[in-house]
Amino acid sequence: MSLQKKDHNDTFLWLAPFAPPKGYTSVPAGGMCLCVFLFVVKGKKVLLGKYREHPAWEKITGMDEKRVKNNRHGFTLPASHLKFGEDPKDAARRIGEEILMLPEGLAYSEPIVQTFFYELSILPGEMHYDVLFLYDLILKEDFKNSLPPWYDSLEWIDMADLMNRKFARQHEDVVSAWLKKKGGIL
Repeated sequence: MSLQKKDHNDTFLWLAPFAPPKGYTSVPAGGMCLCVFLFVVKGKKVLLGKYREHPAWEKITGMDEKRVKNNRHGFTLPASHLKFGEDPKDAARRIGEEILMLPEGLAYSEPIVQTFFYELSILPGEMHYDVLFLYDLILKEDFKNSLPPWYDSLEWIDMADLMNRKFARQHEDVVSAWLKKKGGIL
């Protein structure tokens, strides 16, 4: 059932073919995403990247070639959708180790959970629901990172300048929510 057939304020996010009347027997037409974002912080700077067209994106994040191409001109946060059955903290580690190629054994924070519920521009009238797990990874000032081959660039951006950047994939909304929840304090 789509959200148009049910009032979203009166239903529960129970997605199953055997869901009760207050649940959904299929994913709502506008869809939903469960994603992890990793805020890699060094001092007062956050790591942002720009995608390079590379076949690894599909394996490491599930993004197809078209999506990478459409979003390679703006900055992005290191992120991934959850894999089926994956714990969000394991996904944060996967982002750090597989996507950013950071060493194993680093200390990841507990998540901040953020939700967004919005109408899709590509499907007017349909609402999309995002549930995001925002993790911090604090690195020492002298940490040197390498550039994985699937990125055109990785840049350390001052927190005070984050919102002045051109983002891809609506990552500015995620950055804004993180900054607000952090209150400028790490």
